[in-house]
Amino acid sequence: MLTVRLTAMTTLDFLPLRRGRDDARFRRARRRGPVVRVALFLFLLVLALLTAIVVTLSRNANRTNTQQVATELASGARVAVSSFGAVRADLRAQAGQLATSLDLQRAIVANDRSRIAAIARAHHARIHARGETFGALVPEPRLTSTSTIAQGSAVLARVTLALPLDQQLLKLIRASTPLPKNAALVLARNDRVIAGGPIGARASLRNGRVTFGSTAFAAKTSELGIANVTVFAVEPVAAVDARALPYQKKLLITAVLTLALAAGIAARLGRPLARMFGELSDQAETDALTGLANRRTLDERLDEEVDRAQRHGTHLSLVLVDIDDFKQVNDRFGHQSGDDVLRAVAPVFAGTLRELDLAGRFGGEEFAVVLPGTTVAGARGVAEEIRKAFARIAVKAPSGELVRVTASFGVAEFPSCPSIKALIEQADAALYEAKRAGKNRVVAHEAEPVPGVVTSATA
Repeated sequence: MLTVRLTAMTTLDFLPLRRGRDDARFRRARRRGPVVRVALFLFLLVLALLTAIVVTLSRNANRTNTQQVATELASGARVAVSSFGAVRADLRAQAGQLATSLDLQRAIVANDRSRIAAIARAHHARIHARGETFGALVPEPRLTSTSTIAQGSAVLARVTLALPLDQQLLKLIRASTPLPKNAALVLARNDRVIAGGPIGARASLRNGRVTFGSTAFAAKTSELGIANVTVFAVEPVAAVDARALPYQKKLLITAVLTLALAAGIAARLGRPLARMFGELSDQAETDALTGLANRRTLDERLDEEVDRAQRHGTHLSLVLVDIDDFKQVNDRFGHQSGDDVLRAVAPVFAGTLRELDLAGRFGGEEFAVVLPGTTVAGARGVAEEIRKAFARIAVKAPSGELVRVTASFGVAEFPSCPSIKALIEQADAALYEAKRAGKNRVVAHEAEPVPGVVTSATA
């Protein structure tokens, strides 16, 4: 058992001339009949195929667009919550500065009630000292932070500062949150809008959507953890759908031009049906053997995801996978067994990856996995899961022997690798390092973290 680390022409001489002409016209008509029928059949076939392709690609584009929007909104909501945390930390520092100010401490020691009240008003603070409360905070909902003034183990006073959770604060947070152009942030408390939308309107998320008035929004949420407040990252559904319009317009124009061209070809019978199917097949996005994405689709998706990661400041990881000792399988059991191994490993990717990830055949026995929003550590974990799943595969050879599969993995991350070329080169280098280290393992290219890059969690 090999382990793979794995017409008859009729002469009418005696007929009158008219009869001869009639027969000639009849023969021409009979010859034209099948041509017309075949041309019409080809045209209708192309029309049906184009319709199916346009509908399928349009649906796929909408699905991909929806997934992309959901990812961007979810990331935006999380970043917004982090920004609120930074604001709260700044508020905590301000409260500490006020509590340690000599002016306030002297007033408290001297029990100067008028001075304490003046300081509370000047800083919009609430100061509780010697059983009395001076000043008032902004109405709820709000961010608050309290600092104490103590003498030994005795608390002399408590100083509380607050910021209202209002439109002004939300506008500040939105400015530092990476969201699509048409997206916005909304704050809701107990499912009622308090900022960023129609005040008091119900903000209930259903099937990834929320409606304010007559406008529906795609939405993702993140809990603020303060006063039952939820942060909504929203984008109008009309704007989301508009993202796919350029692609759908190009798709429709391409389909119309293709149909016009096919009509001309079918009318002249210039190309056989088989060649037409060949052209359609050339446009397919999947690898015929494994059913995974082909190299062209991988290259396009990798280019799109790197561009998206550059625009939004997120991570992107690439995993290269090479079946160990694959040549030995072909040499000993034949290329059919090698193909069986490739077909057997393909379903592992679908069972391991998220919907927004993409796995494809990179070439020969090598595969690639594109992981948007994933750090090198997360990608290493994904690769390890795939490696373990590969090790459970056993392919039966024609001789009856079981061919077991192992693979080596190379992992690299953008923006640590600043370009597509560097990303592929570093992943490839890590893959060869895994081969040199004994195969059946995962090696990741490690680099210094890039400042200002938002880390997204992998599912």
